[in-house]
Amino acid sequence: MSKYRAFDRIGFVGAGRTGTALATAMSAAGYRVAAVASRSGESATALARQIPGCSTRPSAREVVEMCDVVLLTVPDDAIAGVAAELPWRNGQAAVHCSGALSLEVLEGARRQGAMVGGLHPYQTFPAGLDATEWLPGSTFAIESSGELARWLEELVQRLECRAVTVAAEDRPLYHAAAVMGCGFVATLLDTAGGLWETMGFSREEAMRAILSLATGTLRGIEAQGTRAAATGPITRGDSGTIRKHMEALAERMPESLPLYRQAALSMVGMVLKQGTITPEQARHMEDALNAAPALAAEPVSAGDER
Repeated sequence: MSKYRAFDRIGFVGAGRTGTALATAMSAAGYRVAAVASRSGESATALARQIPGCSTRPSAREVVEMCDVVLLTVPDDAIAGVAAELPWRNGQAAVHCSGALSLEVLEGARRQGAMVGGLHPYQTFPAGLDATEWLPGSTFAIESSGELARWLEELVQRLECRAVTVAAEDRPLYHAAAVMGCGFVATLLDTAGGLWETMGFSREEAMRAILSLATGTLRGIEAQGTRAAATGPITRGDSGTIRKHMEALAERMPESLPLYRQAALSMVGMVLKQGTITPEQARHMEDALNAAPALAAEPVSAGDER
């Protein structure tokens, strides 16, 4: 049990991936998750079944009426509207779980006397997987003050995670970094898989090879950092190989050229700062990357099929 008895009963409005992961993790850590409501009655029911003593409520209003802390795990664009229309009370806490938004979106709850806070897990929750298995060790960005801030810090500690404070003006940058470290990684690997498929391999064969390589890369990053773990032709200043890449991509998978070019240019800057390559080598590689192959001259949108 938490030492903050004013925050005894926990409720969730929203039963998607984040809500499900946090609710089940909090329950496993000894918190009393008492109620959940969601636009999807099926998802709310499925979540409540996983948590002893948790009930599904027909409306968010009922969750707020019966709980001391309510976590709003709804889409970012809905948070302000949901917070403003619910019947908050003095001594209660409204907590959003957005990475990009500040506490301003909870102004409707604050005006009614509720304490407000932010709790964002810097972690991914893929559908169909039990994300609580890899939640320990994750970072949470918290934002609040007073007793609620202390309660949030205790919560993160009991989840075996680490809490950081991100200034309101930095929230978009913080969230953009999360997108780059998760969604963009998946996009890069998906594109790499497409190249394997272009060569005639199955998706399964492609992912087997790519994930082995990516796993090794992540282990290297964990041990040595991003710059020391970087390998490949750019770290060797091999502009000839880069030209071959560009030509092959232009011929076989031109929609991948912009992604390759921008990632490569960023990597050139990274290894140049590290001192792995000379300014002259960097310039030659930048020239190779900026020399658009003829077959890539026509812009390709994300929706085009090739």
